[in-house]
Amino acid sequence: MYDPLKPFLRFALSFALLFGAFALADGFRNPPTGAATQGRFGGRIAYTPDASAVVNNPANLIDFTEPEVLATFTFGYSQMEYTSPTGQKLTSEDPWYVLPGFFLILPPEENDRWAFGLGITSPYGRSSRLDDDNLFGFSTPYFTQLTSVEMAPTLSTRVNEKISLGFALNLLYSELDLRQNFPWALAAGVPGLPEGKTLFNANGAGIGATFAVTVQATENQRFAATLRTPIEVEYKGDLVVTDIPPGAPAAPESEFETEISFPLVLAVAYGIQVTERLLLETNVEWVRHSEFEQLNLDAGVNTPLLPSDSIPTEWEDNWTFGLSASYQLNPEWVLRTGYVYLESPVPSSTMLPTTAEQDQGVMSVGAGYRKDKHQVDFSYAIGIFSGRTISDNINPAFNGDYDFEAHLVSINYGYHF
Repeated sequence: MYDPLKPFLRFALSFALLFGAFALADGFRNPPTGAATQGRFGGRIAYTPDASAVVNNPANLIDFTEPEVLATFTFGYSQMEYTSPTGQKLTSEDPWYVLPGFFLILPPEENDRWAFGLGITSPYGRSSRLDDDNLFGFSTPYFTQLTSVEMAPTLSTRVNEKISLGFALNLLYSELDLRQNFPWALAAGVPGLPEGKTLFNANGAGIGATFAVTVQATENQRFAATLRTPIEVEYKGDLVVTDIPPGAPAAPESEFETEISFPLVLAVAYGIQVTERLLLETNVEWVRHSEFEQLNLDAGVNTPLLPSDSIPTEWEDNWTFGLSASYQLNPEWVLRTGYVYLESPVPSSTMLPTTAEQDQGVMSVGAGYRKDKHQVDFSYAIGIFSGRTISDNINPAFNGDYDFEAHLVSINYGYHF
C-alpha cells in the first residue's frame, strides 16, 4: 500500500543522514532546536520567543497573536579523542553535521480558544566514525549512526487568564546504521583469511506525546512544566555479511531486528520578567534513561556470528540544570545567553567508544533581529569538558582517557503573517 507520508519523511531525514548527528547531547537526545532556543540554552520553557514553542512548551502556543513560520539550521562540530593506557591515540572522524527544523503556529481566531502548531525536528541522534583499522579492532563498530525525524502536530488552549495547556503528538521515524569488521580467520580457525564486514541497517517508527502547562503566577512571573512520554521504536532491516569464506555457516544477507526505548523527559521551569527589557529563566529536567538496560540484537540465521545477541548498556537516569537571560536592547534587537549542565546517563562500565560522552557544561550566546514581518536569529554554543577516564569497563580494551570537543552554530529565519 502506498504511504504518501513516506517520501516526505525520507526527504526530511536526508538532511540528518548527510552529516550525521551528535554534539552537546545527553544519551540519544540532540540539542534543542533553533537559534533563539539555543541562545537561551538553560532556560527556554517558561517563555518561548518563537514558533519553536511547538516542541519546547506546547502550552505557550496560545500566547501568539499572529501566524508564524520558522525554519532553522544548526551546524555542529563534535570530536572525541581517545588515549589508551599505553599512550596510543585515536581521534573520531567526520566531526561535522547539520540538524534542520521547521515550525508553524496558527494562533486562535476571534472567539476561538485553540491554537495549532506543527514541528518537524530531529530530537534524537548519534553518529560516530572511527578509522576502519583502529585500536579497538573487532571489539566495537567502527561506524554507528542513529538518525531521526519527528513530526509534532500540537494544540494549545487557555483554561483561564492564568493557566494554559498544551498537547503534542510525537510521530517519530528513525534509522540505525552499524558497521563492524569481522575476523573470519578467527571465526573459521583458518589463519590468513581476509577480514569481512557486518553491515547492519534498519528503520522503525514510534508514537509518543507531550503534555504541557504554563501558569502565569503574577504579571511578570511564570511557572511551567512539560512531560514527554517515552517512545518505543522497533527497528527492522538487514544484516549484510561480506567476504564469507567457502563453507562458512553464514548467509550474505539476513533479517535484522532490535529495539530502542527513547526516554521519558520531565521538565519544570521558572521565569521572571525582571524589567521590561530583562528576562531571566531557569529550567530543570529529569530524563528516564534507565529503561535502556540493554540492546538486544536478532540477526536471524546470522545471529551466531554476533559476539553476543545482547549488548549491556545499563544507562542511568540523569538531570539537567540551566539558567538563561535575554535582554531587549531596542525594538529590533534582543541579546541572549544561557548555561546548562548536562549529566551523562552512560556509565563507565558499559561505555563504548561509539557512545562515549561525559558530564558537561554548555555555554551559549545569541542575538535576534525582528523588523516588520521578518525575524532572524543567531546563536553559538560551546561544550565545556574536563575529559573522562575509564578504568572499570567490562571490556578492558575500552579503558583509557576520553577527551571531547563540541561547538554549535544556529541560524533561524521566521516570517509573521
